[in-house]
Amino acid sequence: MASIKAAVWSLLSGGFVYLYMTNHFIKANWVALIWIVLFALQTTISATKKGTTDRR
Repeated sequence: MASIKAAVWSLLSGGFVYLYMTNHFIKANWVALIWIVLFALQTTISATKKGTTDRR
């Protein structure tokens, strides 16, 4: 699972840099928006999972 996450983040980052450097700013903004949404989602899910662990 960790390697899949790493691959997704690498592709999004590389795609953003490629699009930005080739002057495709609108597409780069969409990739950046997807990156931000996925990062927020991952952070929220991670915080929720850590908060619901029951240690009895």
